[in-house]
Amino acid sequence: MSKSLNRRDFFKLAGGAAAVAGAATLAPSVLASSATSAVLTDSNGVGVYNEWDQLKSIIVGTPEGFTFPKLDWVLDTYAGITDEVKAALRDHHGKTFEELDPAQYAVTKAEEDALAALLKSEGIEVIRPTMPSKAEQQAAHVGYTAMFERDNTLAVGDELINIFCRTGSRRKVHPFLHKQLTEVTQGTGQAHISQPVPALMAELSDEDQPYLEGGDIFVLGKDILVGHAGIASSYAGIEWLQKHLEPKGYRVHTIELTKDWIHLDCIFSTPREGLAMAYLGGVKGGKAAFPEFMQNWTWLEATKEEAKALGCNGVNIAPSRTIIGAEHTRIIEMLTENGVECVTLPYANVSAFGGGPRCSTHPLVRKA
Repeated sequence: MSKSLNRRDFFKLAGGAAAVAGAATLAPSVLASSATSAVLTDSNGVGVYNEWDQLKSIIVGTPEGFTFPKLDWVLDTYAGITDEVKAALRDHHGKTFEELDPAQYAVTKAEEDALAALLKSEGIEVIRPTMPSKAEQQAAHVGYTAMFERDNTLAVGDELINIFCRTGSRRKVHPFLHKQLTEVTQGTGQAHISQPVPALMAELSDEDQPYLEGGDIFVLGKDILVGHAGIASSYAGIEWLQKHLEPKGYRVHTIELTKDWIHLDCIFSTPREGLAMAYLGGVKGGKAAFPEFMQNWTWLEATKEEAKALGCNGVNIAPSRTIIGAEHTRIIEMLTENGVECVTLPYANVSAFGGGPRCSTHPLVRKA
């Protein structure tokens, strides 16, 4: 096998937006409830109450410091990674994206920086991780990536929650966001807390470890969707989230995914109340797996190929206004026909790593 890397494999090598896995055990008691309606806005306080209110503050990732991890059980188990990529990991772990392919690093960084600039041009506060040292990139679990910062934080209601990926190297981002997030919450009054921390050396297949990843989670008012494919969020993580939010009136719905997909946001999006876009072939049970109040929504169908290219992975900056990669022409046309304004920018190089604009960002504050 050649030791050169196909650019579409870089994300997989990094364990990026969600290359994480876990063996399925008994599902927790957080499967979709029979609720027939959702409270989709909340005028009390400052925070994030749904997926589409006017965006005010957001985290945007960066490929700076991107360092390839070792091939672990997670990466070896994930069906979306080829044998060639696994072999390449054995050759390249501990090396940085920038040193392996400076030209590709430059164009990828330019795309993610352009996303940050676009958001700033809309008057949105942009938070970006600080740069780790070379020693920190190699410490503990070899590898580091802050490229897809959807996954390490959960903004829900008036809380910001530090959440934890299965892949150990991805958990290393928290210290490089702590100061910025603390400043945000001091200004807004949001609580900044953490979920329980998974054991550092736990078996990555252990569903009793509390893993949660933001790419699996959608906030729809008092209803929270959490994807579970056994390759990102764990049942223990979902159960913790349910117990934490239930006293505040939230309902957590587990959406079971097929093993071909990493996160729910690879195959699902909702640009406004009552409108969803999805590749339902990636959901066990299809549309019926979603809560009852969503059954009468308008559902737009993405193809498997479009979902693999991250066509469902837009980030909303206002109701019926979403940022999406310009390469997704059919999806853009379909959304436009349904009243959604698509703000486009080239994003294929970033998406080659396995994440689109939603994976690259995490909203901290939205305002109705």
